[in-house]
Amino acid sequence: MKVSLHSHICFRAFTLVEVMLSTAIISLILLVLVSITTQTSATWKYTTGKIEQFRESRAAFETITTKVSQATLNTYWDYGYDTAGLPTRYERRSELRFNSGPAATLIGNSGTGTRVAHSVFFHAPIGMVGSSSPQYHGLEGLLNVWGYFVELNSDKAFRPSFLDTATPPPPQRYRFRLMEFMQPSENLATYGYTSGVSGGKPVAATYIGKEWFKNGVNASSSPSRPVAENIIALIITPRLSKQDEKEVKGAATEIDSSPLAPKYTYDSAVTKNDGQVSYPATDPRGGAVNPKNQLPPVLQITMVAIDETSASRLNLSASSGDIFKLTGKFLDTSKYTADLVAKPGGAAADSLENTLIDKKVSYRVFTTNIPIRAAKWSRDQVN
Repeated sequence: MKVSLHSHICFRAFTLVEVMLSTAIISLILLVLVSITTQTSATWKYTTGKIEQFRESRAAFETITTKVSQATLNTYWDYGYDTAGLPTRYERRSELRFNSGPAATLIGNSGTGTRVAHSVFFHAPIGMVGSSSPQYHGLEGLLNVWGYFVELNSDKAFRPSFLDTATPPPPQRYRFRLMEFMQPSENLATYGYTSGVSGGKPVAATYIGKEWFKNGVNASSSPSRPVAENIIALIITPRLSKQDEKEVKGAATEIDSSPLAPKYTYDSAVTKNDGQVSYPATDPRGGAVNPKNQLPPVLQITMVAIDETSASRLNLSASSGDIFKLTGKFLDTSKYTADLVAKPGGAAADSLENTLIDKKVSYRVFTTNIPIRAAKWSRDQVN
């Protein structure tokens, strides 16, 4: 007897509704994936763009911090004289100088452009010499006068000269630029003002002028070059060490105020900076905060940069010097935060950040405290 087995296999097809639902789900998943990919790509491009835009600013900031930390005065002790020209004591001396403060006060404007915010000038053993003095190459210990300031100027002086003869010549690009003043060692002019004797006294003890850097900065062939574009403000605050500031301020809690340079101005040729305070009378050591022939122990440097897209949109010109409403700001260290940091809901002119936000400008603020290696701060000026 034969037995036959028959297998019956049933195939159940998808209904039209199921196919449409599956297609919709897959389409939704693809849409989400595409959206995530697009957003990730856009974020990556935006972040990369910002990094690229402010790379030059970061490099310039590092340049400043490196150079300023090398400032020196080469101080020594020598005779101090009375009004009759007779030696009566030993006092700290230096033929070199250090100056910082509002650029309008230190160097003013020039035919090349408008200078804003602060500037700093100092001596440092950088060993930079001119191309016409090859006999001095390799002498890294040579002194230079160095400095930094922000200037609104045209690119005409920095671009190839053949562009000016093109027909038509390209338009000038006005930008705020961080300028670096580099006086070659063979052109060092400081000793011409501070060496020698006058009236029986060393000139170094009496010279408080600014010609040692001001003449070079404002010369028609100034050895200044742009380090970075779109730097709109450089703020220099000379400070004491935290311990010394604590002793000077006493119970005061204002952290922004600098007792060494309350008005931001520092001059190593004078015995007291504008508005400068002294150690409390109750301090057993007593003594004034005397900057004469001394470097500030610390420099707090703040640099504000904007991106090129914003600068281009602002359509800057030779008359745009106060476009960021810096006039009247950064003249009192106790108002540093108020002058800089944005106030929610504040007016456009309330602070620099408020102005930048009002103009819809993309910006970055760089801040650091630089200890000056050659600074040997002391209350004692005489022996």
